[in-house]
Amino acid sequence: MRNRVRVIPALGLLMLAACAKEPLEWGAIAYRPSRLGDPDTRSAIMSANLPEVRGTVNSCIRSIRAEADSLDLFRVWWSSRADSSVVLAAQRSSDQGRTWLATVIVDSTDRGRRGCDRPAPGTAFDPQSGFLYVVYYIESGMGAGMYFAHSMDRGDLFHSPVPVIYGKRPGMASVTGRGDSVIVVFEDPNASQSRVGYALSHTSGHFFERHGRVTPNEEVATAPWVTLDDDVVTVAWKNGARVGFRSSVWK
Repeated sequence: MRNRVRVIPALGLLMLAACAKEPLEWGAIAYRPSRLGDPDTRSAIMSANLPEVRGTVNSCIRSIRAEADSLDLFRVWWSSRADSSVVLAAQRSSDQGRTWLATVIVDSTDRGRRGCDRPAPGTAFDPQSGFLYVVYYIESGMGAGMYFAHSMDRGDLFHSPVPVIYGKRPGMASVTGRGDSVIVVFEDPNASQSRVGYALSHTSGHFFERHGRVTPNEEVATAPWVTLDDDVVTVAWKNGARVGFRSSVWK
């Protein structure tokens, strides 16, 4: 397996919880840093010429999530069927968004009735391996909860979705990875009060070997975001107007 990293047993070595600027942007269309210009320009590029997805009647524009590297752009979004279940779709562009390749279905197993009124997916792209990771909440026939899907060929084909954690409460999630090693953070779908949990995989997300909680029991935590910078993984979350951080070193 490629690019496997070892995660130390304790996820958090450092806890910082104070008023701070978000490490990345939370917006109507979220994206990680790229060379696409200002937020309005990026949003326009990622939402332009969004195709109709077969079997659906409405594209959920606010659900678009985007990734970019020096070669390609990627976008992932929900499209709603007539019965208000959804399909998760993805596209890749090799010319900075001027044209897009054929739509790829990431997951079509949703049986919910929420339409576009649902959390957007979380996405990440690892340029070294060419892996595109996606995490999201759906009400699948296998059970409601957080699911993970990934492509190992720059978004041309996605492997079958894998459950991360089952639960009936919809929530936001984020993902990062390096080759075979993947970390997902999510609003716990089983908690009565919003908290952030994590799941770790060393098998490209085919199986998540470890689960745990990032935030303290007493802290209300929403909108988690995870990043990987060299060997440091950082999880950020919101608690009202405050932003919390937790960092750990990967070796």
